[in-house]
Amino acid sequence: MASLATFVNRFVGVRELAEAPPAVWTRADDARLRPIANEDVYLFVKRIDNSSVIRAIDPAARRARSNSMATGFVAALLVIAGLVPTAYNITAGFTLQNLREERVQLEQQRAKLETAQAKLVSPDRLRQLAKGLKMAEPEPQQLETLQGTSSASAQARNTLPASAR
Repeated sequence: MASLATFVNRFVGVRELAEAPPAVWTRADDARLRPIANEDVYLFVKRIDNSSVIRAIDPAARRARSNSMATGFVAALLVIAGLVPTAYNITAGFTLQNLREERVQLEQQRAKLETAQAKLVSPDRLRQLAKGLKMAEPEPQQLETLQGTSSASAQARNTLPASAR
């Protein structure tokens, strides 16, 4: 079977495999594992007490912290400012709905009161009350007819017609 390597070897160099130099393996020491891995590494742990150390004030860190706090505060204010109109609309909607319900209740109460008033001032009821109190209709001479357009003649009198002044 012809491969690219044999095709190249035919034109470039090695004519036969017998002419190719043999591979030479050099042998080093036998590779053995050590009995304990990392036995040459020694780790020493030293206790460090930093309680007496005072941290140096870093003005750049203080500025960065102040800037980040200010940025967070401004961002919170913007979010709150964006949510306030929505919250106001919701509360206004609740108030409007409560006012509509109160209006319906007041209209129903008004209708009941108008019905009760109509029953109280109905001519039939007034006739019954007049009979119960033994009242009679006034005689024609007891009636006074007001004439004229002046405001003085159109006012009701506070005295009885038969009383003397």
